[in-house]
Amino acid sequence: MLEALTLIEFIVAFLMGLAACCFLFWGIFSGAFENVEEIKDRILEIENDEP
Repeated sequence: MLEALTLIEFIVAFLMGLAACCFLFWGIFSGAFENVEEIKDRILEIENDEP
């Protein structure tokens, strides 16, 4: 019984890691990590405009 629970835990951990990798590659291929300096500049402008 303990072996089955351990196997299930490893399978769940593997699937969670696979999902994380899929989200990473989705972000890379969709361009989410390109031109992050522009986003930083927009946030700084918004913070400076507020009193």
